[in-house]
Amino acid sequence: MDSVKTRILVSTEWFPPAFKAGGPIRSVYHLILAMKSDGGTPDLEFFVLTGAYDLGEEEKMEGVDEGVWSQLEGITDVHVKYENRINWRKSNWKRVFDEVKPDVLYLNSLFSRAFTFRPLQIARAKGVKTVLAPRGMLGAGALEIKPLKKFVFLSLARNLDFFRGVEFHASTEEEVREVKMHIPGKKVFVARNFSDPTLKPLPTTNPSESLNLLCLGRVHTVKNLLFAIEILSKMNLNGRKVSVNIVGPSEDKKYLDSILDLSNASLEVTYSGAVSHQGLREAFKNTHYLLMPTMHENYGHSIIESWGFGRPVLLSDRTPWRDLQEKGLGHCTPLDPALWEAVFKETLLVSETDLKGLSAKCVAHYQELVFDPDILKANRAIFTTA
Repeated sequence: MDSVKTRILVSTEWFPPAFKAGGPIRSVYHLILAMKSDGGTPDLEFFVLTGAYDLGEEEKMEGVDEGVWSQLEGITDVHVKYENRINWRKSNWKRVFDEVKPDVLYLNSLFSRAFTFRPLQIARAKGVKTVLAPRGMLGAGALEIKPLKKFVFLSLARNLDFFRGVEFHASTEEEVREVKMHIPGKKVFVARNFSDPTLKPLPTTNPSESLNLLCLGRVHTVKNLLFAIEILSKMNLNGRKVSVNIVGPSEDKKYLDSILDLSNASLEVTYSGAVSHQGLREAFKNTHYLLMPTMHENYGHSIIESWGFGRPVLLSDRTPWRDLQEKGLGHCTPLDPALWEAVFKETLLVSETDLKGLSAKCVAHYQELVFDPDILKANRAIFTTA
């Protein structure tokens, strides 16, 4: 495996074909694709060590070769090894470091014992540059989930300087602020995430019979679906019908059931389960708007995907995206019930002609985002070892 290329060992618990963990999978996968597609950065070579399971699954994924380095199909210099849980031990990580001899360790999570703490200890002992992407885990909304456990960990990490020598990859300026607040004194790169550059716009469908909203992502309290759907369930829709389709892995059955129970004669709430990235086009086909009343979103791949398919979005103000209404991309609304009710009332008045105009603006914005050369340059700087 000797080479003059910079060797990057990527540690991530989930990697395609896994998809249930959502954004963090797409973030690291699209980062690697952008670095290596069409020979973009020939001086980099990636080795991805990941789990052989999807989120919440006990059985390993079909179609993966466990315990061996495999070339990522169609992409040179990207090797992936899917490991059984018994090989998530520190002793196996030592073997991997000896085999790969990485110049850089890239960690795709903040709180994982197997895929953050263990490889970090070995990298520090060997003097390997380490970059950690928190993937939104330091956001206020994310820290409200199991808050005591995370507060204790972050306090210990600061006091013991657990992340000494670690550099951080923030996706937004807001995440830079979060890193500096919770883990002060560290070098932070800011480089926006990459999104899938292959999406094609879908035809606009008529909203006159039913306004169709799509909720895409994990069914979890941090996604705050109950907040928005409760508002819809109490509104006078003036004879209109609203359909809300929830697509994504359910992590809380009681929470999901409480949302589904809000269906009534005017409001149909359905759950379609999780879909792979390849199934997104079908999920968006009859959708008019993406609905995301999230309590925290570090980036929001589904937002960019919605624009790529030509669908405007209804977001909370807890994402990095702003000024949406002025740009014709949707709405960004504080989590105030009266404000959301006003947005829903406005949305119910949108015609098919209106949606076609909004769709064109969404697609144009998507093109600007995914083909920005400055993003490639900023992400490339993360792996510089000089």
